[in-house]
Amino acid sequence: MRYERPDADHGRVVTVDIETTATDPSEGELVAVGVGVHDRARPLSDATYELCHRRGDDEGRVIRRAMSWLDDADPDALVTYNGVGFDLPFVRGRLDRLGVDLDLPSVTEPPAHVDLFRDRKRRAEASGEPWPSLEACLEAYGYTPPRTVWRGERVTNERFGEEIGPAYLRTLGTDTGARLRATLSEVIDHYLRTDLEATLALFAADVGASVDAAYLGTERRFEG
Repeated sequence: MRYERPDADHGRVVTVDIETTATDPSEGELVAVGVGVHDRARPLSDATYELCHRRGDDEGRVIRRAMSWLDDADPDALVTYNGVGFDLPFVRGRLDRLGVDLDLPSVTEPPAHVDLFRDRKRRAEASGEPWPSLEACLEAYGYTPPRTVWRGERVTNERFGEEIGPAYLRTLGTDTGARLRATLSEVIDHYLRTDLEATLALFAADVGASVDAAYLGTERRFEG
């Protein structure tokens, strides 16, 4: 689904994406967080990405680090795909369950936070259509979404939550899982980085800007 929106000429935009083992913070855990930063005077392919995985019982540290990256980037706007409905509520829910006192950066609140899914959800519900995925929105603009493939199957949000995230967490603190942990770290890195770029690319497409991306249309395969 395309969604034309006015370009507020933000000089620097950031995005955040989380990977979890479930959609409910009372049932799942956060596995990794990624933050992307795009200075819009430069091509999207020059965007930078900070990625943080769990290393053990350090979920709160991972969240603190990611929120610090968001704040330190000094952005004009935060763009997400369902950040209002999922990513940020999940982060807040995990902080509450962990007993961590942390205020999220001001950029996570409107009007600085632009959720690219929220507008599309309203339009889809008004017309009786299914909610569009990030991948479908990119395809509507003629862009091929990036693919992360592990053991012959594409990584999706559902597969991550049910299989990859839990498998990665089980390897933490073990010697026997070191090889699998190393592979899954690479899988998580690629999946996070490409999702972050995809969100930044969709924002650029929505405001009518050029999209010179590094990962759109690419695929990376992992085994092990």
